[in-house]
Amino acid sequence: MIRGLFLGLVLVTMSTAAMAQSLRVRSGEHDGYTRLVVQIPAGTAWSLRQLHNGAELDVALESVVFDTDAVFDRLSERRLTSATQAEPGSSLTLAFGCDCVATAFLHRATMVVIDIAPGQVTPLPPLDLSQPDLPKTPRKEPAIPIALPLLDLSRRELESQLMSRILQGADRDVVDLHLSDVGPRQSNVIGPMRIPGDLGDNVKISSVLDEFRDLGGLTETQMNPQPPCITDAELDFAAWSDATPFDQQVARLRRELFAEFDAIQSDRAVALAKAYTFHGFGAEAIQVLHLLPEQSPTTNRIAAIAHAMDDRPTPEPNPFAGQQRCPGEAALWAVLTEHTLQPEGELNTIEQSFAAMPPHLRRRFGPDLVEILVEADQLEASRRVLRSAKRVSDKNRPAMGLAQATIAEAEGEESKAETLLTDVAATPDTTERSALALARLVEKRWADRGALSQQNIDLAAAFAVELRNSELGPMMARTHALGLGLNQEFKVALNLIRSAPANKEWHRTHDQVLQLLAERGDDIVFLSHALTLPPKMRDALETETALSISDRLANLGFPQQAFALANRSSDTDRRAERARLRARAVMRNGRPREALLQVSDDQSDAARQIRAQALIQAREFDEAAATLQELGKAEEAARYLWLSEQEIAGDAPGKFGTLIRLEQSLSQVMERVPDKPLADAAALLEQSAQSRALITDMLNLASEASE
Repeated sequence: MIRGLFLGLVLVTMSTAAMAQSLRVRSGEHDGYTRLVVQIPAGTAWSLRQLHNGAELDVALESVVFDTDAVFDRLSERRLTSATQAEPGSSLTLAFGCDCVATAFLHRATMVVIDIAPGQVTPLPPLDLSQPDLPKTPRKEPAIPIALPLLDLSRRELESQLMSRILQGADRDVVDLHLSDVGPRQSNVIGPMRIPGDLGDNVKISSVLDEFRDLGGLTETQMNPQPPCITDAELDFAAWSDATPFDQQVARLRRELFAEFDAIQSDRAVALAKAYTFHGFGAEAIQVLHLLPEQSPTTNRIAAIAHAMDDRPTPEPNPFAGQQRCPGEAALWAVLTEHTLQPEGELNTIEQSFAAMPPHLRRRFGPDLVEILVEADQLEASRRVLRSAKRVSDKNRPAMGLAQATIAEAEGEESKAETLLTDVAATPDTTERSALALARLVEKRWADRGALSQQNIDLAAAFAVELRNSELGPMMARTHALGLGLNQEFKVALNLIRSAPANKEWHRTHDQVLQLLAERGDDIVFLSHALTLPPKMRDALETETALSISDRLANLGFPQQAFALANRSSDTDRRAERARLRARAVMRNGRPREALLQVSDDQSDAARQIRAQALIQAREFDEAAATLQELGKAEEAARYLWLSEQEIAGDAPGKFGTLIRLEQSLSQVMERVPDKPLADAAALLEQSAQSRALITDMLNLASEASE
């Protein structure tokens, strides 16, 4: 009985699952429109109905459920604001956040593609062009007269309706109009429409307008062509090697590689290349593929994966291009060969394919996949991939430490990231990973304006020499130069830079070292390098670097050089800051009026301070005082009001307020007592003593204020 109940529950569950079918809705942003894709079974009827600022998608499936959980993960333009379904089996309702129109078409018989783009729904003009139902086989009965609406239209009316439908199709991008050039041209004259009345039953009458009957089908040509998905059965990566030990596999396949007369057996060469690639020997696999007389789709896939094994650029065209959307392991190889995660990438499929990889390949590609996912802002997925790779990795593997540092940096854990990079850089096991970690550590220290230990500088120098002939050689040489700059060894660093090739990367390192020089170098060292910059290097400086050097030169009393760096024609940004530096430079040359012109349009506090200094230099103390009062510097404003002999309020703060109060006390008239000579004389003596004390205080304050 229990077994019967259990069987019944299973049958009920299976029948319920069969009735309810889930359709996943995918999304993506494109230039000018938002695209939704719904995967449906082949042969399923569907329809799209326009609503006010929305649309409804109906699919002829009983109890259908639209899975819209991930629709908004990749949308940013707010063209689509909601995608809801009232209940299983009902239509999918789309709400738009703009005046948009939805168009739909069926792609490859299994994908309903809905494009949402700005526009307005334009109702079609009423046009009755229904095609008559003609019998497919001759009948013996007399032919029934056919009513054709086209016969009731004049030629002008027919032309008008035809052009109206063509222009509507052009507005919706379903047809292209190829117009003739401007000028006289011959046109064919359309004669009167003569259709014989005695048409046979097997004659079908149609017009070009009938092609516009199904507008949705014509939009299929607008979809970017995507290559067909490479199935797991077609790629069959797991079968590229068997359970035989690797050395035995290679020995057997190499024995079978050549046939009679040293002819290459193509199938054996392909099998050998697959075995090499499966076990991580990319260069060897590529050498075997070069023995083949011609390449095929299979060999192109092997070559792409072999290049990824050795961190080499993927050959073009990439056989895995456009495969990230596919439901198979080809999606993973597409990510690893393209080195980026596309918006349409099937993240779940990619993670599952990675988890199914052999342990040695998970160790090999785990850090690379983590980097790609972090760049795509998929931190949770990157953590899952890292955990999967660490389960089969060595305990202190440098590649894993570098991947952990990448995730820590993305999460904002700066101290943890720095500790991990330091540990990886000091690991002697893997030279390339240690070098990469050291390069990232030096860049991080530069961004934080920190210092670098002498041990790390020596390590960078060693890497630069050891890897000089590899792809990492130039990067480690730049790392060494930047590390020297962080430790204020500017002469050695700049000599290394000037002896290096003039390219974009070295220009950036040059700017970084010069910024450190402007910030940290002592005056003599700074001037020895800043004043001897070659004109070509000076013109190639970034704006921020040029401003840093110009500011330091202006402070040290070199206004002409500071003005030249702040007045480069190649600089187009940070205009206000460059104008303030030019104003400071011309003030040092004794041209305050020109300084006022430089900052005339700048209303910042820094510009007001420069204006006040220029007005003081021009001896316009009253205007300088007004500018200083705008800056909230009342005491300093009182000084220049006093110098300009303007009236100052008695409650003014500071020394000049005290001077005003002393002056007011001295200007008070003494009350005399003429009828009491002795009392009057005593009062005169007392007032004289007070006046002398006030005058002494005033003189002292005046001397202090004038300093």
